[in-house]
Amino acid sequence: MISVENLSKRYVLLRHKAHDRLLSASIIGMAKRAVTRPADPDDDADVHWALRDVNFEVAQGEALGIIGRNGAGKSTLLKIISRLTRPTDGRVVTRGRIGSMLEVGVGFNPMLTGRENVMLSGVILGIKRSEIRKKFDDIVEFSGIRPFIDVPVKRYSSGMRVRLAFAVMVMLEPEILLVDEVLSVGDAEFKRRSSARMQELIRSGRTVLFVSHSKQVVEQLCDRALELDRGRLVSIGATSRVVEHYSSANQEDSRSGNAFVEFEAEPEKAMCIREISVITINGNCSGEIEMAEPLLVRMSYDINEDIEGAHAFCRIETGEGMVVLSSGDADYDPAHLGKRRRGSYTAEFQVDGGLLEAGDYRVSASLGVPYEKNFDRRPDAVQFKVVDRSSRRRLWYPQTRPGLIGREYPWVYEGRAPFA
Repeated sequence: MISVENLSKRYVLLRHKAHDRLLSASIIGMAKRAVTRPADPDDDADVHWALRDVNFEVAQGEALGIIGRNGAGKSTLLKIISRLTRPTDGRVVTRGRIGSMLEVGVGFNPMLTGRENVMLSGVILGIKRSEIRKKFDDIVEFSGIRPFIDVPVKRYSSGMRVRLAFAVMVMLEPEILLVDEVLSVGDAEFKRRSSARMQELIRSGRTVLFVSHSKQVVEQLCDRALELDRGRLVSIGATSRVVEHYSSANQEDSRSGNAFVEFEAEPEKAMCIREISVITINGNCSGEIEMAEPLLVRMSYDINEDIEGAHAFCRIETGEGMVVLSSGDADYDPAHLGKRRRGSYTAEFQVDGGLLEAGDYRVSASLGVPYEKNFDRRPDAVQFKVVDRSSRRRLWYPQTRPGLIGREYPWVYEGRAPFA
């Protein structure tokens, strides 16, 4: 159903300062780059290869998971397959009608109502109007937004848009379905129904390409998986083997002490993250934290315009993708969801020592209005490792005990204890 042959995609990075945005300066800069561009594009600092020489095939009825770090080229790959962008080299051959869910509400006209956008999306997919009308009630029921179906989409929250867009794709049943992180949006009930519907489509012979940072979801839905790293295909095969290879690479990153990351300022965003770090109480940022010692998750961010109802949010996951805890700066005091003033801010929260079992962890962070809009999102931003160097003797678990909690809880007997 899908054949990807020697696929490459190159982007030219336009680096300029704010005062260089005049048309004359841009034309001069383009002329200079044309004259001085080196023969080998890889030597050009203003060139970024999002994909390099990617080759694979997907059979009919197969579900292929695509995993990799941020910037690995996953979304670019799906955009080329769905013909939203052209490759620099190579080609993609597809056989069958393609339905894509790559971004929230892609293809929706914000001025049209939900009802009108459902009809428009079906027509774009090449489906007869009579068939769309026949499935219209099922689409609306699945999306869960029936009271708002005749409201213009521009008034929808991002959650409502993605639910309606996903419902259109899965209920109209295209032969090839491209999905990018959709199952990470919405409430628990919508995620459950979406996952169940995806499994139904796969069993019915639909071909699915699924991008996700959740290794559990990829293993649950996909027969095979491929891993991308810096635009190159590094591993493809059975899902369990590829996920294991990806997890091992992440563990190597956590051992290297990648517990601090800094991002460039983005003044065009209403809110943007500048720094994220995991440190000890003493300020150590080595990437390794003793299990008995408390740790601090610290985030610095900018607010570039006054905003109502936004918050800062962090999530800690295990190396396997299981969520350990989630915390927002408005969770403790809902009053923090009021108006936020522009400026630069730094905040942190503490995780008690002994709470996390020894192992590898990662932190994701975001800024936005809960359940409506993300202004900035940094999944898997930093990694750290909890280590147990204590001398305590463990009878059955010489290294780590099963579970996420590292703290030991004593047993207290009523009356006489059975110990000799």
